[in-house]
Amino acid sequence: MVWGKGYKELLKLLDDHQKELTGLEVDLYGNGEDSDQVQEVAKKLEPDVRVHPRRDHADPLFHDYKVFLNPNTTDVLCATTAEALVMGKIVVCANHPSNDFFKQFTNCWTYQDNNGFVKETLKALSEEPGQLTDAQMHELSWDAAIEKFLQAAGLDQVVERKPTKTPPKKFMSMRMNLWKNMDDESAYVHYVASGIEAWRRVFSAIPGSLQPDEEQRQELGWAFPTGGQG
Repeated sequence: MVWGKGYKELLKLLDDHQKELTGLEVDLYGNGEDSDQVQEVAKKLEPDVRVHPRRDHADPLFHDYKVFLNPNTTDVLCATTAEALVMGKIVVCANHPSNDFFKQFTNCWTYQDNNGFVKETLKALSEEPGQLTDAQMHELSWDAAIEKFLQAAGLDQVVERKPTKTPPKKFMSMRMNLWKNMDDESAYVHYVASGIEAWRRVFSAIPGSLQPDEEQRQELGWAFPTGGQG
């Protein structure tokens, strides 16, 4: 739970539109360096905003929720948005390049401005989510994510080739590690794709967002890189 994950934007939206969102109840989950500050700000709001410690994304308590509010625009592809869609929730998120992939799903409702946030939130609370098709469920699976990754990396043709009698040990090791289990798949794709600018753009990242700019470094208290003499 850090401000950069959309908590600041969400709490401001709730604060600016307390009258329009009267009766709204919001639960926030997470642990992190800003969790105490988030909780302090949430207590001052008119809408009932409760802050809870982190829970596993597969926890049964999330089954009863119908709407997921996520103003976060800092992730390349927000995993919690994907998880909420798979669980059949309505997701209200910003109309932003980082969310372009999710716009294809019926239950993803985007807003352009503050008034749009209020409109989509109230609409989501009054309507029922649609049913995902098998094709849409596949698009949200790790299998589909890895297919896109392999295509972007130019490795899809390599994987489709017929194996030789004695495949190279290095290739066999890479393939075995890649497909070992779902946790390894997700970590591998996220690690590699998030560290290369060209692949980040394939997954809807904002160009040039790989390295923090001057303003972001000041907010985080990071030192500025200094050039050395050759």
